[in-house]
Amino acid sequence: MKRILLAFVVFAFAQMSYGQNVSQKLSEKVTVVFPAKPGEKSANGATIYFASDKDSTKSYGALVFDLSAMGLMGDPIEMMGEGFWEQLKAGMSSQMAGASISKDMITKFKDKNSLYIEIDGTNSSDENLKGKKAFGYIFFMGPVLHQVLYYSTNKDAKASDAQVFFDSVEIGK
Repeated sequence: MKRILLAFVVFAFAQMSYGQNVSQKLSEKVTVVFPAKPGEKSANGATIYFASDKDSTKSYGALVFDLSAMGLMGDPIEMMGEGFWEQLKAGMSSQMAGASISKDMITKFKDKNSLYIEIDGTNSSDENLKGKKAFGYIFFMGPVLHQVLYYSTNKDAKASDAQVFFDSVEIGK
């Protein structure tokens, strides 16, 4: 009986903690709320956070990359102009393993100049993009690049499906 009770308590705790919203500090001035505790990994100088919902049909990601190590100081958009977004987009496209950017536009996100993107992962071999649609924003705080993305396996997914996640991003001054 004690084993059954212990198993139930462990299971219930795991379910409760999985469904908890978790505020994650991405950088000194940026936080975002994930629907579950995100995993964290480093890749090529960037820090990547990633969480999925219970049934793995929706995923949430954030990436932070400090470009000051490359000698870039200040906001690259202010320094290099909007052509920098095209360079950034070209670099992203080359790393998406067959996925394509189906829509992009320069816009404001939380009062920051940003690049809004929609990604079609139908032909991607990348584990995070394969068969998914993704929606997200890329913006800078000084030389630090921030990216927040929402992924869905639903072929009819829309950017509005990610609004709660995007609204959870807080940018300090």
